[in-house]
Amino acid sequence: MRVLAAADIHGQQAVYDWLLRQAHEHQVDALILAGDLLGCPSGFGTPEEWQRHEAEALVRRLDASGVLVLHVMGNDDLVELDSASDRMRPLHGRRVEHGGFAFVGYQYSLPFMGGVFEKPEAGIAADLADLKPLLDADTVFVSHSPAFGILDPGVGDARIGSRSLGRLLAEHRVRAHIHGHSHAGFGRQGRHFNVACAGRSRAILIDVAAMRHWLLGAESQDLGA
Repeated sequence: MRVLAAADIHGQQAVYDWLLRQAHEHQVDALILAGDLLGCPSGFGTPEEWQRHEAEALVRRLDASGVLVLHVMGNDDLVELDSASDRMRPLHGRRVEHGGFAFVGYQYSLPFMGGVFEKPEAGIAADLADLKPLLDADTVFVSHSPAFGILDPGVGDARIGSRSLGRLLAEHRVRAHIHGHSHAGFGRQGRHFNVACAGRSRAILIDVAAMRHWLLGAESQDLGA
């Protein structure tokens, strides 16, 4: 079971083109998109209208690719990716089984930009409590936010991860955690994978069964386990 994972693409169409080429080249079982997927295309009255137009075009492109896409939104996204296709599967609050593993998602992060997919820590904690029955040792947990203190550097010495998420993943030994949000935290720490590409052509290829990974694109190298 191999997945290609990226986040924080921020509407960069060249990055989506590159990701789809990599997905086909490496014959992945799924493309994981962990939030901050949309940018701000010009020519519309409000940011929401901008992103709604961009989201519609992105859904058409991803759906036509033939690649299974599992996704959550991020704090810079103002609308959902809306698709009726079985190849486009939102993960937020859901458990999707594929390839012998389960994928569970959560898309809210701590207040940062005043976005619609942000919540205070107490709200995140309440949401995550409802997800506990969906988790097991074969679960890949996909969130936009990092866990506090793990691959979550912000500005200066600040950490931008969620403490509630950190507690959940410490208590429930899921197989892997895939997230974005912290652009400077790209990489792997244990079972945590920060896949924030920061609008660049970079991603992480993960063999979920073997728990091996490869950085693709910028900073590309085989880091093994």
